[in-house]
Amino acid sequence: MRRLGLAFGGLALAGGGLGAAAVLAAIDRRRWRMPEPRGFVREVAGARVHYLDEGAGKAVVLVHGFAGSTFSWLPVVPELAREFRVVAVDLPGFGLSDRRPGIGYGHEAQAERLRALLDLLGIERAAFVGHSMGGAIVQRLAARHPDRVERLVLVGSVSAGEQIAFGRRRAAGRVAFAAVGLAARWPSLLYAVGRRSLRQMVGDPALATEERLRGYMDPLLIPGTVRAVRELAEEHAREAPVDLAEVRAPALVLTGERDVVVPPQRARELAASLPGAGAAVVVPGAGHLLAEEQPAEFLRLVLPFLRGEGG
Repeated sequence: MRRLGLAFGGLALAGGGLGAAAVLAAIDRRRWRMPEPRGFVREVAGARVHYLDEGAGKAVVLVHGFAGSTFSWLPVVPELAREFRVVAVDLPGFGLSDRRPGIGYGHEAQAERLRALLDLLGIERAAFVGHSMGGAIVQRLAARHPDRVERLVLVGSVSAGEQIAFGRRRAAGRVAFAAVGLAARWPSLLYAVGRRSLRQMVGDPALATEERLRGYMDPLLIPGTVRAVRELAEEHAREAPVDLAEVRAPALVLTGERDVVVPPQRARELAASLPGAGAAVVVPGAGHLLAEEQPAEFLRLVLPFLRGEGG
């Protein structure tokens, strides 16, 4: 009987602890503010999509990586928009775009949604700049719809010829999503984890500023993000890799010397697999967030390619 009483006492304490944690998390969450849209929100292929549309001329579409958004491109949009019509997109599940269940979050769905966005904006052909996971999505688009893709710039990009291992082991994947779900209910915890991750992703830890941290983390606290990311992982696991020999658009592959997410050797392998690419360009001192870390060097390399100079 005494053991039973101790067990109930333990459960009561645990319940009280969980209740207190829930209260603290609710208080903590009140400090979070929904990010303000910078651009337009329109329905595209069954999803509400937030995007920027600046400048005039030939179209250049910027596609962020996993957990990124249009925020990832802000350091380079103004200069690109001097010469081009720049469209930066929040992929559904990220940034300020849709998170409703069942709207299609896999790479195939995202690629088709980019094509639909071109139709909506009256753009026949565009150059695409894809970062990390966004690079794999635009490779898929280029393979499926070569008539819509004029050029590719792949920045710290994973290969569409391989599946991204979101959850190679299902048990580990469940634990990871549970941890992310907990963090998403407790902003301070998410900021702490994000701060550490951000420092590892940039070549110079001093670039992991509070402004950059909030720019990445705040959209991840929007309700529905964890479920959307889970759907993305499940859908991508069922998608066949792309035959990169089908990607015929001229391609520029860029990577940071200190990129720990997609190391330079992976970028070299990707460039070697693309018929339209030359050797990968490795930028000294840069990490995974190349366009943000070294915007001037990024523009120096990318602008001539987008103009068509030098082939």
